[in-house]
Amino acid sequence: MTYRRNRRAEERRRHVVLWLLKLASFVLVLAVTAYYAYQVGFRVAQADVAALRADLSQALASAERRQAEILGERQALVEARQQATEFKGLYDQERPSDDLRALTAMLRAKLAEGMDARRLSFVIRSARKPHDCEELGSKRFLVRTPRYRGPVATTMVRFDDAVTISAEGMGANAGHEQWFDSDRPVKVRLTASGLKAADLAGKLPLEETVAVRNSEYHFTMTAANARGWVDVATERCNFR
Repeated sequence: MTYRRNRRAEERRRHVVLWLLKLASFVLVLAVTAYYAYQVGFRVAQADVAALRADLSQALASAERRQAEILGERQALVEARQQATEFKGLYDQERPSDDLRALTAMLRAKLAEGMDARRLSFVIRSARKPHDCEELGSKRFLVRTPRYRGPVATTMVRFDDAVTISAEGMGANAGHEQWFDSDRPVKVRLTASGLKAADLAGKLPLEETVAVRNSEYHFTMTAANARGWVDVATERCNFR
C-alpha cells in the first residue's frame, strides 16, 4: 500500500512538473513572440515617423520657397506700380494738348494734299497774334433738315463777301419736324474765298477761325431762341 501511494504521488508530481514545464514553454513562446512583434512594430513606427519627418521637412521647405516667391512677386508688383506711376507722370508731362494734336492732324492733311512742307513752315513762322480786332455783329440763319431745305437767302449767312456759313441737322421729334434738333450734332460748312470749303461737325455751340487774305474771322455759332435758327457772332482781326 505504501508503495502504491508513493508511486501515485510520484506520478502526480511528474504530471505537475510536466504541466508547469508546458506552461513555462507557452509563456516563453508568448513572451518571445510579443517581444518580436514589439521590435517589428517599433522599427516600422520608426520608419513611418522618419518618413513623416522627411515629408514634413519637404513641405516646410516648399512652403518657405513659396513664401519667398510670394514676397518677391509682391515686391515686383510694388515696383511695377511705381514704374507705371512714373511713366504716367512722364506721359502727362509730354502728352500733347488737344490743340497741338489738332494742329498736327491739320499739317498731316495739308502734306497729304501735296502742300510743300517748306511753305507750311514759312506760313507758321510768319503767323502773328491777331490784333486790331472788331466785332461784325451777329447774324442768323435757318438750319437745313431732311424735311426742310429752304431758300438760300435764309439758310446761309455771308460776312464781308468773303466767308459763307450754312448748316444741316436732324429734324426735331425724331426727324418728324422741319426745324432742327438743337440737342443733336449739326454739320456746319464754311466756304471762304480762295479756300477749300471746311466742314465742322458737333453739338452747338461751336467755334471756328478762318483766315482770308489779311483778315482772320472768329465765328461763334449758338442755337437761337427762335426755333430752327442759329446765331453767328463774328469778330474780324488783322492777320498781319
